[in-house]
Amino acid sequence: MTEREKAEPAGTPPAGAGHGMATSGHEFIRPGMGTRNVLIPARSRRGALAGVSLITRSKTVALAAQWALYGAVAAFGTRVVPGPRVRWEPPGGPERWEALATRVGPFDGLALYERPQASRTGLAAVLLRSGRPVGFLKLRDEPGELDREERALSAFPGGRAEGFRVPRVLDRGETAGWHWMVIEAMPPRPARPVRGVALEPLLTDLQRRLKEVLPRPQEVPAHWVPMHGDLTAWNLRHCGPGEPWLIDWEDAAWAPPGADLVYYEATHTTVFGKPSSPGAGRGHAEAAEFWLKRVALRSDADHDAPMKARLSEVLRSLGPHVP
Repeated sequence: MTEREKAEPAGTPPAGAGHGMATSGHEFIRPGMGTRNVLIPARSRRGALAGVSLITRSKTVALAAQWALYGAVAAFGTRVVPGPRVRWEPPGGPERWEALATRVGPFDGLALYERPQASRTGLAAVLLRSGRPVGFLKLRDEPGELDREERALSAFPGGRAEGFRVPRVLDRGETAGWHWMVIEAMPPRPARPVRGVALEPLLTDLQRRLKEVLPRPQEVPAHWVPMHGDLTAWNLRHCGPGEPWLIDWEDAAWAPPGADLVYYEATHTTVFGKPSSPGAGRGHAEAAEFWLKRVALRSDADHDAPMKARLSEVLRSLGPHVP
């Protein structure tokens, strides 16, 4: 029995029953906010609120604009969402999508998240039922990223950890040539970066747990430790009261000590113009060099190429001996 089945109330139809999604021509709104990679349902106020919540904003002014849009949709419906109305055609054709929808259902609507980097394929969507989120679908052509994320999330029973929470895996499979995973959806409201977080206790617990589930390749140096692999202000977020959520575990792996800390501080400085605290992230030259090499492999054709250049500059400043 899957986590989804355990969580379903009595009387819920079985997976695939009444998912209600037509196979083509879904109508969405592409809001002119951020990287424009979110598609918001055009005919459901509640579904549109879930879509607005998918927009990832970090700076104060941008978050305020997102909350203003969220409030306007709640009050006046989808007609207030700025941006073109678009028709979304399911990837792979109607028959392939129908096979997937039947397997991961039941749902009757979607809020879509397109990966903003052209070099990274795949699709993500909030699965909606009567406008309410019932899961977050990740769809990939290859299984590697989902394998890593599923393995990492298994280290946190019930989705809880020391000082943060993670999405629970609800279901996983391969259908019509696609690899997919459905995880717990975050609450449908705009999320904000965590301010003043003490990363050391969080990372200590994270490393202890991941060490139990991540296979250690033979070529990994003995002093390397497990890492989240994408620890940033936009992946560690408050979504209402309670502990923050740490999401996007697809890059969980082994790395030099301090790798998560260095990357968090480097991305924080790149986005906000300053580290989360004075001197944070320094003293880990090996980790800075590790990230410099990984960032250099990213495409210069993606929309975030300017961020890549700035991130490299910051990483060099964190590792004074890195050329």
